[in-house]
Amino acid sequence: MYWVTSAGLVKSSSMHRALEERKPMTIDDATRTVLQARESVFASPSALTGITGVRPQILESWRRSLSYGLDPDRCVPQPSPSPDSSALLRRFAGIVIEGKSAAMAQSNCSVAITDTDGRLLNRWVTEGGFAAALDSKLIVPDFSVAEGATGTGSSSIVLETGQPAAVAGPEHFNGDWIGFTCAGAPIRHPITRRVIGSLNLTVRHSDTSPVLLSWVTDMAADIERAMLDNASTEEKLLLAAYMRAKRDARHPVVCLNGRTVISNSPAARMLGPVDQALVWEVASRFLRDRSGITALTLTDGSSVRVEVTAVSDGATPIGAVVRLTSEDRFEGTTAVPSSPPPSLPGLVGASGAWRRLCSRASSSIPSPTLVVGEAGAGKMAVAAAIGGQAPAVVDAERSYSDQEQWLDDVRAACRSGAAHVVLRHLDCLDSSWARSTARLLEQARAQGVRVSATFTRQATDSSTTPLLDWFDEIVEVPSLSDRMDDMGLLLESLTARHAAAGRRVRWLPDAVQVMTRIMWPRNVASLESAVREVLSAHTKPNIGASDLPADLRARASRRTLLGLEQIEAKAIIEALRNADGNKKLAADALGIARSTLYRKVRVLGIDLSASNY
Repeated sequence: MYWVTSAGLVKSSSMHRALEERKPMTIDDATRTVLQARESVFASPSALTGITGVRPQILESWRRSLSYGLDPDRCVPQPSPSPDSSALLRRFAGIVIEGKSAAMAQSNCSVAITDTDGRLLNRWVTEGGFAAALDSKLIVPDFSVAEGATGTGSSSIVLETGQPAAVAGPEHFNGDWIGFTCAGAPIRHPITRRVIGSLNLTVRHSDTSPVLLSWVTDMAADIERAMLDNASTEEKLLLAAYMRAKRDARHPVVCLNGRTVISNSPAARMLGPVDQALVWEVASRFLRDRSGITALTLTDGSSVRVEVTAVSDGATPIGAVVRLTSEDRFEGTTAVPSSPPPSLPGLVGASGAWRRLCSRASSSIPSPTLVVGEAGAGKMAVAAAIGGQAPAVVDAERSYSDQEQWLDDVRAACRSGAAHVVLRHLDCLDSSWARSTARLLEQARAQGVRVSATFTRQATDSSTTPLLDWFDEIVEVPSLSDRMDDMGLLLESLTARHAAAGRRVRWLPDAVQVMTRIMWPRNVASLESAVREVLSAHTKPNIGASDLPADLRARASRRTLLGLEQIEAKAIIEALRNADGNKKLAADALGIARSTLYRKVRVLGIDLSASNY
């Protein structure tokens, strides 16, 4: 027998805990089946595969909840203050929901909104007893009800699937919630149609009704309409341009600016989150320089033709329409099966510059190869990959007191049994030692040892060493500025290298976009240092633009900042970060008026907006 209490449904063995509050309720067959399945699954997760009588949507959410390591008897909402970026959603949800106050007053229910991270932003409930029951279970604003914190619920399924969902009684993962039924619907941005939060209606399980889901879905649509009516002129112009451009739904079309991305289904299938940031970089360059049609290599290695058209408000460009065409669909060409793009083991990249390097490196025969490029571009990694196995390395940057000491190290490497020897930092070698070094290398080559070397090409120095002429092949590693299309892949690779074992970190598109705007003085080496710094400062699974150090975001400003401007921009961004985006608190911390803060942000060209990608 099961009973209803203020704590939810409890088994009869727990009757002594709340005797005064209890009233018996008959459990129907469907609910009893879910209760039994719930006990089986949580006692032995392997039972998930044989469960019947539970909706697949609920089973999948139970599976995810268990994978988070949650305990159904101990998972509770976690404190999670709401960011300023959710103010617009809170405002218009409040307008719509308060307009329904008469209907809500006649029912014992709660209506709440969350953001995309599952933070409960606001809650509306008219009946005091029901409000107290929710308070006792921490279903209150500024607490997270995300699936990773509390398990299966309407909000978590909505945010996971993007579809309306209802969770009744024992379908909840959290044991404290099985006395409730909740129905949720996604709230989508009226322009981009991306999910920006969820709307959730909660009632006692005994008040469950099939109309709950349709009612909350209609209310979510009302919120979206209210937001559309308030959309800026800029957003409406973008939407109008998109509607004109997408008439041929077969071809990928994206309409975007620095804050908004609207795409049709073909474009959404073609572009990943990182690709969207790359497309905006191409479009923004077009708006600045009016350069014409170009090509772009996507993160999956495919190439597309990009045609950009400006969207303007009068004479002012406010965004762009981008039409994408796969290379194999160019007029006059015939698609043919293509072989996998060349690659180097252990290294990542899909940009045109990187693919050209891989093609050159993979086509060279096992002959002496010189790998050249800027400092920190990854020459040593490329040299090692060309050889196909771990090489013996002799570093000329080491302070050698005389030629014999250097030659002894080269000779030892060549006789070490390694099939591949790399002379690193050949630009640091005393040019007078070149002839004797070449003789040693020639002997090693005759014995079947493959020899490679790295040479740092200085932008302001054209000097070389005579030893360079000994190498038959020259492979040039592109600088990071020439392969910004690879930023997403590089961040993933570097994160996997430096993150703690078992830790999974995802770089959000707005963070990737910021990183592509920065000039890295030592190329990949500088980027790697930045990744280590970010990983050490944050333990969250997702890294967005707001999580990046203030100096990086200042360097990524739309225009180049010099001297005191760089320092000022860094101070502003740091103050905003410490104030969680609150402009007034940041201005107070800086000792300036809020209007002065806004003016400085505009003058310095700092992009404080979070992307809608």
